[in-house]
Amino acid sequence: MTKTIKILFIALFGFSVVFTSCKKDEEAAPQLSQDIKNIVPDSTLNKIISLGMPVNKGTNPPDLINIFKVIPFTLKSTNVDNDFAIGYVFSDYKFRLYDQDNEKLTIKLDYINGPESGTGYGGFISGDGNNFSVFVKVHALNGNNEADIIQIISGTITTEGIKDFYLSNFMINDYGDPNSVWIEEETGRVFYDSDGISPIAGSLQEKSASVLPGISPSSGGQSKKTE
Repeated sequence: MTKTIKILFIALFGFSVVFTSCKKDEEAAPQLSQDIKNIVPDSTLNKIISLGMPVNKGTNPPDLINIFKVIPFTLKSTNVDNDFAIGYVFSDYKFRLYDQDNEKLTIKLDYINGPESGTGYGGFISGDGNNFSVFVKVHALNGNNEADIIQIISGTITTEGIKDFYLSNFMINDYGDPNSVWIEEETGRVFYDSDGISPIAGSLQEKSASVLPGISPSSGGQSKKTE
């Protein structure tokens, strides 16, 4: 083998190793299932992530079945015009996760948030270890007013509840919003639990131990600012 051929062989071998390594890294990188992408298209997810919403990828999420309460339910970011100030504290957000199936990576969600309540059409989960994200299309009600929204919940499950809770709402259908109660379609907000831990609750109707200053019981996460 001539010197030139040896050099060419070494170069091709090195390129092959790098290419194979990169391909394996891409295959090993945590991903989101196609079911999640069907609920939250990339264009919508990119808007939500751009607002500072963390997303935990992977196909080995932890057990999430329980009821949790988020207080203080605090606004982190928004793309809603003339919205509440960042740091505004909304009504407590209480939610129930149930019917989790780790083979199908499915889960269901119900929630209560001030005057609002919602039931998921069916959702999907991602994550690894104790870190998770829940993606669900929710049918929300505020009195007789209905809407369809995308909710994403992310955090780390602990024995006490959820650490570093984040939630994003993204309005996809306000059914014409005849009473002007909802944020506009294609807009959304990101919230977080500003004390860092969202504890386990006894029920969705469980009342808070105390009332925090600045909370408006009329303000749910999809409510339009009227003041």
